[in-house]
Amino acid sequence: MIDNLKSTFENFNKNITTKNTISKIRQDNFDKFLSSGFPNKKLEDWKFSDFKKIISQNFKNLKINLKDKKKFSFDNHIKEFTHNKIFFLNGFYNKHSFKYEDDKKIIFSNLKNGPAYEPKGNNSLNLLNNAFFTDGLLLYVKKGYKCKKPLVVYNIFEGNNKNNFFNQKLIVNIEENSELNILVYTINLNSNPIFLNTSNFFLLEKNSLLKLFYLNELSKKDLNYNFTETKILENANFENFILSYSSSFFKNEINCDLKEKYSSGFINGAIFAKKNQHHEIKTKVNHFGETTKSYQKIKSIVDKNSKTIFQGKIYVDQKAQKTNGYQLSKAILLDKESEFDSKPELEIYADDVKCSHGSTSGNLDENSIFYLMSRGLSEKQAKNILIKGFLSDAVETITNMEIRDYFLKKIEKNVNEYK
Repeated sequence: MIDNLKSTFENFNKNITTKNTISKIRQDNFDKFLSSGFPNKKLEDWKFSDFKKIISQNFKNLKINLKDKKKFSFDNHIKEFTHNKIFFLNGFYNKHSFKYEDDKKIIFSNLKNGPAYEPKGNNSLNLLNNAFFTDGLLLYVKKGYKCKKPLVVYNIFEGNNKNNFFNQKLIVNIEENSELNILVYTINLNSNPIFLNTSNFFLLEKNSLLKLFYLNELSKKDLNYNFTETKILENANFENFILSYSSSFFKNEINCDLKEKYSSGFINGAIFAKKNQHHEIKTKVNHFGETTKSYQKIKSIVDKNSKTIFQGKIYVDQKAQKTNGYQLSKAILLDKESEFDSKPELEIYADDVKCSHGSTSGNLDENSIFYLMSRGLSEKQAKNILIKGFLSDAVETITNMEIRDYFLKKIEKNVNEYK
């Protein structure tokens, strides 16, 4: 795998990079990746997920085909609510429409021809992203502008035998007193497996609001690692929701810095893992400013030899007095072969704080199943009602009503179709 990756990088960097400085950035990051390799269980952040083993079992080679240009035809976009659109096809920008907004208040560009945000640290998948990124989104919502409609980023793939490795970046700056709702919707249109590695950065300036949502419609053999770094300034509010029920492996890692006073971060998610799926949400919320607030709720349904993981850490700096932090993860296991791992953490250096965390796991309540069956439902119908109710509790944290209703319908459809 590594030898193949070396050859892939050499051809990739030569064919995509037009400036020597960018070529050097890519080369430096790839060299750092080679010194560490793919993450495995020896790393604390990956103690529940041996990604080196997972990727070697799913892919013999990682390939990038920069000449794979196809005519774009995608009509299966969201019909349930009106929205602005940006389309990416096989890792590259294709087209967009901001017809519901003032174009002068939104600055949009893609990242194909220039350097982009590089996460710091030794996260090897971030290094790999820095080396191989092809394109992405650069978006500014200008000062004082509140977007009228949500933005849906359609990230569409048509993986084939010559193209299975994709790296992208999203960089979004919500300027002072501005607002944006953004849904990142990732779709693989055929059964050829892909490895998607994304790295995102969001800056929320004073009094701004960002509501960020992730939804995947990937095939059963796909791998997806998504890293998000968010910096939140005074009195700004960040809301993040992850709905996860597709792909073989999915890890969503979020680092959220509450930099200044009265800033807040809300990270919630619902996972429905079935048939040997491996899904993880990992969060780190850093309280640096005074009177900051964070809230996290993650709920998982696990079945048929699947595995879900929640690793969540709340860090409170000594200057972050009057912090309020809350974290809760719950899981229901539907069979004896499935697994739920939870690692909640608190690291507190301030005196005047209110922080708590909790984690529970168990089975569906037999008394509730019996009660519903006594009212005329079949056992499957009774279990489906309980599963949908359990996951819907997390979805109810979404404050955008249109997107909340859309996600509830997705859960209902997914649970009803599951056998």
